[in-house]
Amino acid sequence: MTLRLFKALGLAAGLALTGCSQAEETTATASMSAYNHTADYIHQYYINGQWGGNSRAYGGGGSFVCCIIYPRQWHEGLSATVRWSTSDTAPYGSPEETWHEKMVSIERYERPANTLNVHFLPGNEVRLVFSDYVSGHPSYPGPPPPVAPEGFWEDIEKNAPPGFYEQFNKPYVPGQMPVDK
Repeated sequence: MTLRLFKALGLAAGLALTGCSQAEETTATASMSAYNHTADYIHQYYINGQWGGNSRAYGGGGSFVCCIIYPRQWHEGLSATVRWSTSDTAPYGSPEETWHEKMVSIERYERPANTLNVHFLPGNEVRLVFSDYVSGHPSYPGPPPPVAPEGFWEDIEKNAPPGFYEQFNKPYVPGQMPVDK
């Protein structure tokens, strides 16, 4: 009786493993990397419910969050739900987050890639590009890397309320919060 039970369990496990390997052949995994082409701070983003991290204004690339599962073979109509939250980049600006969500077509790819590059563009537009190259590489099929308009960061600093940045220049005392000088 026990031998029959072990054989039956072994057969079931073998069939389950075969099913897994067949599923793996139709899907691939990729890390996600965000590129923020906007003046807003992106607090967090999700692709089909999978958390992808954050991205400062006019920044991104170079950071990777694992993983998203996607079809090895691109097909017409392939898309993903992108959900993200933004707020003012200026640290003295409004901290209130605004949530956005949209269905985004995944750009055509010829073979599986290691990275899903998520480009957040002005006007709440998003591009999803699977590639083994980074934005800026000559073979990269997506947009160029984000570039802040000239003077963007200087304007943020210049428009800060008086004394705003001084609050961060307090001496550190081990085991305590920073204190006034």
